[in-house]
Amino acid sequence: MIEQEYLQRIHELEKQIARLQTEIKKNSETQYGLRWMDVPEAFEEEAENAIPTLEEVPDKAISNDDGKPTHILIEGDNFHALTCLNYTHKGQIDVIYIDPPYNTEDGEFVYKDKRILDKYPDGTSVPKDHPLRHSYWLSFMHKRLELAKNLLSEDGVIFLSIDDNEQANLKLLCNQVFGEKNLVATFCVIRAEGGGMAKQIIKGHDYCFVYAKNLSVFTPLGKPKDIRGKIIEKDNVRYWIQEDWLRKEFGKYGNCHYEELLTYKTQKQKDEIDAGIASGEYILIPKSNGMHIVGKLRRIDQDSSKFYSVLKHLNKNGVNELEEMQIPFDYPKPLSLVRELILGATLFRPSSTILDFFAGSGTTMHATMQLNEEDGGHRQCILVQQNENNICEAVTYERNKRVMQGYTNAKGESVAGLGNSMKYYRTAFVGEHKITDFTDADKVALTQKAGCLLALGENNLEEIKTAKSYQIFQLRKGDKPTNDFGYTAVYFSGNLLQFADFRREIEQIQAANPLTRIAVYVFTWGDPSVFENEFDDLSGITIKPIPQPILEIYQNIHQL
Repeated sequence: MIEQEYLQRIHELEKQIARLQTEIKKNSETQYGLRWMDVPEAFEEEAENAIPTLEEVPDKAISNDDGKPTHILIEGDNFHALTCLNYTHKGQIDVIYIDPPYNTEDGEFVYKDKRILDKYPDGTSVPKDHPLRHSYWLSFMHKRLELAKNLLSEDGVIFLSIDDNEQANLKLLCNQVFGEKNLVATFCVIRAEGGGMAKQIIKGHDYCFVYAKNLSVFTPLGKPKDIRGKIIEKDNVRYWIQEDWLRKEFGKYGNCHYEELLTYKTQKQKDEIDAGIASGEYILIPKSNGMHIVGKLRRIDQDSSKFYSVLKHLNKNGVNELEEMQIPFDYPKPLSLVRELILGATLFRPSSTILDFFAGSGTTMHATMQLNEEDGGHRQCILVQQNENNICEAVTYERNKRVMQGYTNAKGESVAGLGNSMKYYRTAFVGEHKITDFTDADKVALTQKAGCLLALGENNLEEIKTAKSYQIFQLRKGDKPTNDFGYTAVYFSGNLLQFADFRREIEQIQAANPLTRIAVYVFTWGDPSVFENEFDDLSGITIKPIPQPILEIYQNIHQL
């Protein structure tokens, strides 16, 4: 055991050396960019030596058999939650919206500085004049944004609200994490009016940065109604007519007429436009002066109005919304802001997955459900919120519970619920011991909890069978499977004594649901594909590999 402890310590030192080498290399290559003192957080060593997991809290589940999505609320530190989601949702999140701490006021931001943990076991509130105030904040944000980037789909997008205090630092940080070339927009958000008692300047705006994972494949943000032209329908396809597309070509202000083409263009170019009119790409629009505008037809489902860089969403509206629901919370974001941003990013993909890992009052889930109600979409929302001051339970959860089930507002009026369902999870670490001291009970706990993570990754959220060596999960009605699997089956025992029972369970599912697909995970030290011949006579079975971080810890503890 002593030898194993030495080996574990050597492993930790090797990882520290690797991190330092990476940091040195990065700093030597960086000629321009943001520099700060990277201050370690208290939990970092824990996260490296143990596996963060999610534990469901069944009594907080909300279930409605209405065919609407099941949303997810995770209570806990968002670093741990993002680590878990990197096992389950890597590359699968379409939209991220966050409203992180602005680091504006004394005590607003708490940082668990690992170096002084004995002095501040619960973290220290950072005063405005603290010498490491900005370094704390940047260290905190950098780790979480790196994890968030891994979660985004290739055409995904992240929105980040911020105010003047850290906006310059955040933009440089995002340029570093997401790439300056992937900046989509910097919105100025009008958040307040009035302010006549201000000492100097009336501050009435915040910012919202928008970064794409990969701008080259990103679908531009769109607005649902088109303000630029008349809408027509041809062959069951709706188009809007762009009348000003030739303006730049003609070099004159205002719309340009078909009859003027040869005045400004060559015969060849006129012939090209005539061919476009014949093919239906363009349309002639008669005007009162007897001439015609050449209108370009643009599909509504592929193009839409664009955002203006200044948005107006007053914070007082967010306050009023929560007061109507009789839920106390400081500085909630207005529902209209988050709704507009999510809609802009999901206008052409209304079954997107949306994440907010600074959930606060839970506005993002509320906005997601409201949008689905309006356009029949199946967007799914994942929220993460720590439970400091009971915020997650009393505010984030309670707000969205009322939205789903209905409530009585401050005026005594009944407000109908929107339906939908919710699963509630808490972050945790496996076992009561360090990895080097894992008991058999710890090993079982790891694999069982890992099974929940694997099912979460497939969005099969209903556990229908738990045995000594295996678990089986099912897709809930109304949910969209992540990879088209209706069931997830996990065999987690170190031996195969119950494998025959496991296979029989899968046979019964197949017999009852011949067209369903089942994702099968088997904890093994070797290649999981060796189990494929166990299911040769069954259709729709896919043997999937255990995510590498989970598998590595599984192998480590079983070698002890």
